[in-house]
Amino acid sequence: MGLNVVLLGYGAIGRSLHGMLARHPDRIAVIGVLDGRAPKTADDATGTPLPVLDLATALGCAEVIAECASPAAVREFGPDIIASGTDLLIASLGALVDPRLRGLVLERGPGRAYLTTGAIGGLDLVRASAGTIDAIDLDTRKPPAALLHPGLPGPLRAGIAAAATSGDPCTVFSGSVERAVELFPSNINVAAALALAAGGFTRVHVTITADPAATLTRHEIRIQGSGGNHTFLIGNAADPENPATSALTARAMASGLLRLAGAGPHFI
Repeated sequence: MGLNVVLLGYGAIGRSLHGMLARHPDRIAVIGVLDGRAPKTADDATGTPLPVLDLATALGCAEVIAECASPAAVREFGPDIIASGTDLLIASLGALVDPRLRGLVLERGPGRAYLTTGAIGGLDLVRASAGTIDAIDLDTRKPPAALLHPGLPGPLRAGIAAAATSGDPCTVFSGSVERAVELFPSNINVAAALALAAGGFTRVHVTITADPAATLTRHEIRIQGSGGNHTFLIGNAADPENPATSALTARAMASGLLRLAGAGPHFI
């Protein structure tokens, strides 16, 4: 028997994730899509229509619901999924900057919340070192087009556009995780991941640079603390359907779901 999975969202990440999971029918069964804005069926990677489910139906048949939609989807569905006893894999970790939502999703149960590693690595080290970390600096560098979204304030939009026109890199944000997620909700889930792994949002400082010469999304992570100093440099190709997110995100989610389904190796 495979693990029954429902996808919350069927955009670029959801479609890519489904295609990866379809290669493992002995371990994973994707049984539908929870997405009120989707059509009644969604074509999957094999060409077979996937049913679009309402929440009650999804909760009745899923062992894990994999969120690959948006912070808004985590806010709308997350507490009810967890309260039902169904497990939830979360990609949009930026939603968890809200302490109330964080409590409802991560602490209440009886369902379990799993947090995907998403577009970065090293979170196992960060989690293990959490009690010794003094500060984390995250420097994210992306092409200007990957940072633009409809809700972006005018001055930020102008700064990103200026970088694109001049061809020179421009720092467009420097500040807290909470403010970074507010301004760039689809771009900076990695900041929330680091804060959650480190056990505190105030430990993480975020810098975002619009770089017209960038061909990859780059995350440089510098950790300082009594347990040691660590630096990670990660360069990811963007998802071909959505340049705001990394192609690694869907792969990380697929890897996590396969581990939940029993596929090893298991690193703890």
